Amino acid sequence: MTADTRQPAPPAPDLGTSVLARRVTLADLLEGDSFKEVMTAFADLYRVGVKVFDASGHKLVDIRVGNSQFCGYLWEFGATRQACTRLVTGLKNDPFATRDGVEVARTVDCFSGLRYVVLPLLYEGDLIGRLIFGPYMPQSTPRLPDQLYQIEPKLDRQRADALIEQVRRAPDDLVAKLLTNVQKIVDVLVFTSYRSMLTSQMHIESVTASYHELEAKNRTLKENNERLQELDKLKSNFLATVSHELRTPLTSVIGYSEMLLEGMAGGLNDEQRDYVKTIMEKGESLLSMISQILDLSRIESGNLRMDLSDFNVKDVLRHATTSVIPQCQKKGITLDVDIDGGLPFFRGDKDKIGQIVVNLLGNSVKFTPQGGRITLRGKLWTGPRRHKKRVADDGAAMLFDLADETFVRIDVQDSGVGIPPEKIERVFERFYQVDNTSTREYGGTGLGLSIVRSFVEAHKGEIFAASEVGKGSTFTVLLPVS
Repeated sequence: MTADTRQPAPPAPDLGTSVLARRVTLADLLEGDSFKEVMTAFADLYRVGVKVFDASGHKLVDIRVGNSQFCGYLWEFGATRQACTRLVTGLKNDPFATRDGVEVARTVDCFSGLRYVVLPLLYEGDLIGRLIFGPYMPQSTPRLPDQLYQIEPKLDRQRADALIEQVRRAPDDLVAKLLTNVQKIVDVLVFTSYRSMLTSQMHIESVTASYHELEAKNRTLKENNERLQELDKLKSNFLATVSHELRTPLTSVIGYSEMLLEGMAGGLNDEQRDYVKTIMEKGESLLSMISQILDLSRIESGNLRMDLSDFNVKDVLRHATTSVIPQCQKKGITLDVDIDGGLPFFRGDKDKIGQIVVNLLGNSVKFTPQGGRITLRGKLWTGPRRHKKRVADDGAAMLFDLADETFVRIDVQDSGVGIPPEKIERVFERFYQVDNTSTREYGGTGLGLSIVRSFVEAHKGEIFAASEVGKGSTFTVLLPVS
């Protein structure tokens, strides 16, 4: 019939429930356009209308063939219009009879003499919708029943007879066979669609679960990272404060030790002089450690200042050797200096470049045994960086590693104990020491090389090491010449 049977769209599925536990609807299982094409082909072939509703009454398919004008004529009169409305409501909502607990098809005769067959659509025993086949005129009904004109006397018999001829006549046994085939087609479509939907939904649920798990881990990691940053900041502030407070009294200890050695408080015997020398040396060593901690705190806090100027690198390198000559003499270490006389003036922080060289030389002295050799080299050098962390104007040059740069190259080579290959890169980490046992032979804070790397990188340079255990190490600094 032509009653307005439009329904609101079905509610969206609950994505928080697993697809295995969720009750699927017919709309979920069928691809709308493809299913409509199948049903349209079926209706056109047999010239009988087809309507499909899901379990909630939402209309999925509405194909009318042959009966539109006849039903439209009945809709023009109040009595037949009310009867049509009741019929359509029953077709959509009346429950099915069951056989062995399973819904079975039912036949519904219209007051106009037409007939409908309502087919339950099932999946795994659940009612997921209904298919309404019709109306068609039963082969056993030769003409419109008199009951129709009793309901509405105003109907024109001649016009009604002419319009009913457009409606397909069909025997019930043929209709039963047709609907058996239709049900098989729908079952195949539903099964195929459900398998496809199940696969895709389970994949989505798997990805979603992994995403939520990763999101939770990222949130935890972020919180831990923020906490670590806070603790690291507190640590840096603590070290800076303590180190700063230690410098003042330590400087006084060193100063008074020097005055004692110079005899300003009276003469000292040899044993007393040795004691005071030890106090001063240990004080200077401790002061150097405190200075390193303060430098590290400034680097971590981003307060590292660069006092840029143009200076002679050769002078800085030669001046740096004066800080380690006494230590070399004490251990009988030979210090060779090979500095290219053609080194250009370099623009950078003169004090920090000097500290880079002093730290590298001091490190070599510490790890070189009695009677060893240390060599300091300085020259102008052109070539590629060892690590590819650079910005190239020429994208092809960067891709194929063809770009060369000009550097002031500083090498500090020693004949010391060497570094195991797996630990070479780690020696530049803060507080890292190759020998970190409680009985380690060499002292220090493990900050010197970390500070050196920070100073080198502040000059847009690069530092790396090459070493062989038992034969010594070479630390190379590349400072780009602008």
